[in-house]
Amino acid sequence: MVTRAEMGSVDATISRVLSILGVREKAEDELNVHRAKVLEGTCRWIIQARELKIWIEGLEDPNISNTFWLIGLPATGKTVLSSVIIDHLQSLGKLCQYNFFASIHQTKRTAAYCLRSIATQLTFVSSEFRDRVLALHEQSGLRFNSQNQAFNVIWENIFEGIIFKMRFPQPLYWILDAVDEADQQALLISHLTKIESLTPIGVSFVSRPIKIPPSPVQIATPITYFLSEHDTRDDIQAFVQRSVQHILPSNKSIQKKVIEQLLNKASGSFLWVRLALETLEGSWHTEDDIHQALTEMPQGMENLYGQMLAKIQAQPARLRTMAKIILTWVTCAWRPLEISELEVALQPEFTGFIQLEKTVVEICGHFVSINGSKVSIIHMTARDFLTKKNKENAPFIRSREGHAHIAKKCIKHLSNDDWRQVFKRFHGPIDSPKRMKRQNKLLLAEQGHPFLGYSTCYWAYHISKSELSSRNLTETLELFLNVYCLLWIEAIALSQNLSYLTRSTQYLKAYVKRMTRITNLDVPESPLSLTRFPEHHAHAIEMWANDFIRVAAKFGSNLLQSPSSIHRLIIPFCPRHSMIGETFGLITERTLVVTGLSNDDWSDCLASVSAGEDLSASKVLAGDTFFLVLVSSCGSVFLWSTDTCEQARVLQHNEYVTLMALDRSQKSLATAGTQTYRIWDISSGDELYRISKTSQALTLAIAFGATASEFFFGLDDCSVTCYDVERMQERWSFRPSNPRALVQNCPRTMALSPDQKKVAMAWRGKPPVIWDLFGDSSQLPEQCRATQSTDAICAPEALHWLPDGNSILILCQNTVIIDWRLYDEEQVEFSHIQPREMAISHDGSLLLTSDNAGNISVWTLPRFTLIYRLVNENEFIRNLAFSPDSQRFYDIRGSTCNVWEPDALVRAFNEDFEDQSSNGESSMAPEAVVRSDVRSQCQITALASDSRDRYFCVGRDDGLVLIQEALTGQKIRKVYGHSSTSAVIALSWSPSGRYMISADDSGRVIAKRLEVKEEGKWGVFPVLDIRNPDTVQQFLFNEDEKLLLISTATADRVWNMKTKKEICCRDWGSGQSRRWITHPTKPSSLVWIDPKEIHTYEWSTLNHSDPSGVLPKDPSTPTRSPCIPQGFTPKDATTQKIVQWIALSDNKEFIIYETPPSTGHTSSRSTSGLHLELLSTNDLRLQHPHSLASDCMADLAGQAKRLLGTY
Repeated sequence: MVTRAEMGSVDATISRVLSILGVREKAEDELNVHRAKVLEGTCRWIIQARELKIWIEGLEDPNISNTFWLIGLPATGKTVLSSVIIDHLQSLGKLCQYNFFASIHQTKRTAAYCLRSIATQLTFVSSEFRDRVLALHEQSGLRFNSQNQAFNVIWENIFEGIIFKMRFPQPLYWILDAVDEADQQALLISHLTKIESLTPIGVSFVSRPIKIPPSPVQIATPITYFLSEHDTRDDIQAFVQRSVQHILPSNKSIQKKVIEQLLNKASGSFLWVRLALETLEGSWHTEDDIHQALTEMPQGMENLYGQMLAKIQAQPARLRTMAKIILTWVTCAWRPLEISELEVALQPEFTGFIQLEKTVVEICGHFVSINGSKVSIIHMTARDFLTKKNKENAPFIRSREGHAHIAKKCIKHLSNDDWRQVFKRFHGPIDSPKRMKRQNKLLLAEQGHPFLGYSTCYWAYHISKSELSSRNLTETLELFLNVYCLLWIEAIALSQNLSYLTRSTQYLKAYVKRMTRITNLDVPESPLSLTRFPEHHAHAIEMWANDFIRVAAKFGSNLLQSPSSIHRLIIPFCPRHSMIGETFGLITERTLVVTGLSNDDWSDCLASVSAGEDLSASKVLAGDTFFLVLVSSCGSVFLWSTDTCEQARVLQHNEYVTLMALDRSQKSLATAGTQTYRIWDISSGDELYRISKTSQALTLAIAFGATASEFFFGLDDCSVTCYDVERMQERWSFRPSNPRALVQNCPRTMALSPDQKKVAMAWRGKPPVIWDLFGDSSQLPEQCRATQSTDAICAPEALHWLPDGNSILILCQNTVIIDWRLYDEEQVEFSHIQPREMAISHDGSLLLTSDNAGNISVWTLPRFTLIYRLVNENEFIRNLAFSPDSQRFYDIRGSTCNVWEPDALVRAFNEDFEDQSSNGESSMAPEAVVRSDVRSQCQITALASDSRDRYFCVGRDDGLVLIQEALTGQKIRKVYGHSSTSAVIALSWSPSGRYMISADDSGRVIAKRLEVKEEGKWGVFPVLDIRNPDTVQQFLFNEDEKLLLISTATADRVWNMKTKKEICCRDWGSGQSRRWITHPTKPSSLVWIDPKEIHTYEWSTLNHSDPSGVLPKDPSTPTRSPCIPQGFTPKDATTQKIVQWIALSDNKEFIIYETPPSTGHTSSRSTSGLHLELLSTNDLRLQHPHSLASDCMADLAGQAKRLLGTY
């Protein structure tokens, strides 16, 4: 017996899984709507159909297709038949999932939503499935929602990664209705017709006549049933009889005439019959009325729609206007509106409704149906009739005008200062993102404001579809952007789904692109739209769109933590010349002021992260959750979060690693070392499998197969092996019988095709060749053509397959690219690109290259048109990678990985959001965007401030030391310089301001004496210029500044600043994790502090003052001073830490020091957050120093980073 507590636990688990899958509506609700249309005893013929029985009963028979097609003309009752099939399967006890595509719902018409809907239904029937989805989320952080419609991500992670690997208790049956209305019908059908699953899965497609994609050779021909008028005639007759008998219960002869005439005109259309009966309902007065109505009833759907529209237009003007506005909403809205939403949308023109549901039905001529509380168009054919021009009349609803009307309504609804008070009720305390509960607070705000959610999420969609000539829309949009857009961003942040923000940006850019195209072509959108759009307005909208996407990228985690931070905390960090900076920078009441920002506008660089300055990164990969950097020399793979750019973990292969590869679901990583191959779970960091190399040949290529259990590796002995990592055994191996008949040495490079069915190899001095891995070992390979040995194709450097496997790009030694188009047997040479490194986007539409000068370029494929270039100053780019959505790219330079998100990539992505029928679509080529990489300029590597915080000095990577003004960041003067090839890594300005000292990465130490001539001007005099044997970690002056401590990891030296001589030295023999500070009560002593112990030494001799040393108190019983802030918690003594810096509080009551986790590298810092520890100076006076206690505040820097949005 299941207890109430157990039921509650199951409900909580289901709720969590549903939140991850992002489907809020119950699939059964829509099924019930269609069930209600089935008359008792009708539609039973379909479950007796031989084809359907074969599909149901033969699902586990490998000789019978698992695909069933039900095909019929529009309005013939296909959706009702789908509901009957679903009910039949459920009555047989089958596990049946389903989806009803709807072209009137922009989310539900997507193939990705269909997948999520099926997964949602499986959540209620399988606890194992629920557990696996939760495990996926906990490991990867993946969530799926209506604004993240990446079909492949859902397919690979949920379907291939979970569903197809599970053994359900019985076969699964999936019914997909109205597939012809899906946005990616070919993609969906091609995937679902080649399922490889442990559990048999039958798929039924219901649609209009469409071209069925050919099935793979090994799959049986789909079972198909074509609906005819004969099939549905009895059902239509039963429906008509039931309806007529209800209306005319006593007159059998009239019933018979009405039924005969309606059936003769129906032509097998259920919809025509239903609408005809609704139209005739008002004419059942006399026999003559009935006869006239039947005679005038037009045959065919379009003629019937015309009669219905005529009745709307015959209404009084006010009702006619109201009906047109309602029909505008039901034909143009992103999704069907709730009655409560529509009531607000009709205001202020129409208010005071007594019963809006009844009003809608009566005045809209039967074009509108109300299911539950949702208002929708009766059928997609009705929408087409209302919005498209026919032979005789203009469209009743002009789509462009309709979208403009809706956009204005949405924007005006959001343009209200009252929203700030509404949102204020949902503000909560700022919390860590890891502990933050993702609660959609916008839903809570909607409870008293039903139109808020729709307006927030979809106004930009309607803007993108609006006419360009609406001056009123232009003015409304300008007011919204200049005054109210921050409230809109806050509303989106309350929803905890910032993809609405990025999606809106893409819609705005699509709108701007339409404006630009029309303006450039000097062609109006239509003969009626002759108003030219002001170019400055288009530019302003584009700049606002740029701001929105930058805010989402740089400050996204801050907004999710604190949505109201957009008003005060984020604005100061926006560039001065950004639209947000210029519009709100001066007028917004702020609690924070930021000066000295180096960029007046947004930078394309989102972040730069380092694996450690003493390391050299070699390769980069990018997934949806993490991006990964390989350091080959030490076999380490560094993982950073794509959302926050904070380091997540480091995988240690502990061998020299040459290659790494992600599986399709981006959950597993393969690394190829000199002795072993290893498979990792990147979410947990666990090593899953280890495969020993049995050959001394070098590994040239690795890849995962269709699943993470299938692993491929290619060696320079020309062999390719497929390995089953779960069974730890070789599946098969391929090696040409005589590859060296072609050449006499090992191949230089190798590349496996995306489907792992072919392998391309290249040798020095020879054109590349391709072998079929499933062909005979004695086969002759496909070979590139070369006319002579000096051809570019004879010097291949790298091979890159396009994702479709039909072409391969060959990078040649003279920086020429050859596009080898296999099926066309064509080789096309491109010499204008001149790449050194290159990468192809996941969808094959973009090429990313870097040249010998370090310039990074993005090109469109297959035409190789430049759309973006990042100009660098002789930077060496080691490796490149695209993000899975092609919106970002990553580059490797030395130890640093840079993350870029250029606006040009967003613009390239926007083709999906544009009206493909717009004038000039084919003639407009994208204009290349050229930017300079400011990061290739000199970077600040060390920083110190004067004691009054009026000035600060900086050390740069070009060796210069400069003084800048603290308030404005303005450079005052250059003080001195090290070698231009050395970076300043340590810097100090003495408390009195008399001395400035710095050290560079070559060990050179320079000290200068400063004399203030007047405010802001100094004289500079030499003091020291020495070479230190080790890298300097810290400088420290004693109280009277006569002595200087120079501290390295292994030794400490004290210099006399007057005599300029070293007076003592202590060599510790090994690296230490300590920092020094002058004793707060004994100026002649130094205090040594490291994470585990504290000592005191004499300044003049570096001898112990307390030979026994001091150990911090047991952290389990800290003694908290009343002065210590409540945010401080006891430190974790078990973590390996170092002391990064140390300072004395102004009141000299506390010593404050940072103890981050050690990275294991001398020049790199942990990115896990700022860990501050406080030590009371009173404790230094104790007779028993072992009782010292410190308190730790962890992750303060993490909070600051999330506030700044930069790293």
